[in-house]
Amino acid sequence: MQKDLMYQAYKNLESSLKLLESSLEKYEPFKPEIFYSYEDLEYYDSLSFRYEKAIEAVFHFFKTLEIYLFGERSETYRKLLQRIEKLGLIENAEKYMEMKMLRNKVVHTYTPEKLEEIYSSIEKFGKLLFMDFQNVKKFMEEEI
Repeated sequence: MQKDLMYQAYKNLESSLKLLESSLEKYEPFKPEIFYSYEDLEYYDSLSFRYEKAIEAVFHFFKTLEIYLFGERSETYRKLLQRIEKLGLIENAEKYMEMKMLRNKVVHTYTPEKLEEIYSSIEKFGKLLFMDFQNVKKFMEEEI
């Protein structure tokens, strides 16, 4: 049963990352000095939404994996990420804390200057997510 839940969380993560990757393939840096039409902004809204979903899927997978492997849940996100880092699934736990904080910022930011920074960070973190996902994929193929 737990193995099935973990596998489903993995598949959800994989799907979320593919959607994010698709959005990032079309990425053009946001320029606050440009007036964007509502139609133009739809792309950035979609990118934000896909980033949020990917981060939620990452943390859901990590929590599910942790319970499967250790039979318990960490008290904090930081401890969870440190555990996942020790497994060799991610390169840098602190970067994932930054990703989580950015996810929270995305929801509440509307000023063009901040949006430029957010979308640039999404692009940077997306690359890290895709790179680390290769470790996750290898782990799932070998261990589970």
